[in-house]
Amino acid sequence: MTFEEAHVAEFRDPPSVERAPEGKELMAMLLAGEVDAAILPAVPADPRLRPLIANPAMAAESWSRKNRALQINHMVVVKESLSKSQPDAVREIYRLLAESKRAAKLPKPGEFDTHPFGLEANRRNLEVVIDYVFQQKMIPRRFSVDELFDDVTRKLG
Repeated sequence: MTFEEAHVAEFRDPPSVERAPEGKELMAMLLAGEVDAAILPAVPADPRLRPLIANPAMAAESWSRKNRALQINHMVVVKESLSKSQPDAVREIYRLLAESKRAAKLPKPGEFDTHPFGLEANRRNLEVVIDYVFQQKMIPRRFSVDELFDDVTRKLG
């Protein structure tokens, strides 16, 4: 079930996705038993609710090690038109993001890196997400990772 429209004009919900009824709120539906589970930004304080995964960080790391991939949630992307018209701006944005990761000292020593930067660091992650979204009929065909990058973005990282 989804509560918002797609962020991409060409995207159509797959047949398995149901749009939430107008005026409904996820927490109210969850507490009323209208939905069984929800992906939330934080564990709610309500004692009637509990996480489905006791230690999500450990579970994510275990899955990642088993599948040699990281489940991608969000990415910074640029339109091809920007990459072509202002390649220096794209490179500078990437540099600033990489610098912010270094300034934050991520990953911490001994910690699993959940913020890999660059094409090669994310190649396997992208292969996995492409397979999943294709299986879910969210994209019309299985794209290759290299199709997603141009000459500017391919060299970042």
